[in-house]
Amino acid sequence: MSVVESLPPRPLNPQELLQLNSADALELAVPIEDGGRVTGVLVATESWVKGLALDADADGWTVVETVALDADTERVDGLQACEAEILRFRGRDPDEVTPADAPGAYEPAVPDRSEE
Repeated sequence: MSVVESLPPRPLNPQELLQLNSADALELAVPIEDGGRVTGVLVATESWVKGLALDADADGWTVVETVALDADTERVDGLQACEAEILRFRGRDPDEVTPADAPGAYEPAVPDRSEE
């Protein structure tokens, strides 16, 4: 069974993402969303990176991009390419996404304790 076939036909909850990330077949599984339910995920092994997106029309998950990793293509490049394709799949232009609204751009607020 492939990774896509193993996913439920709905957004993933955080616990399911943790389970996917600990799967023996994968080295990495990260969401492109900041929190909550996951509808876009990047998965990687030693030899490839795939961008997966929940496809409401297909009633399940689909592979929107696969990048083979080799001496000329590093994992970070594959992750970025797959993330861009997920954005395109969703109808967004990755070149127009600013750092403030980019997937994964969440920065938690840190309380100012300097006055304590």
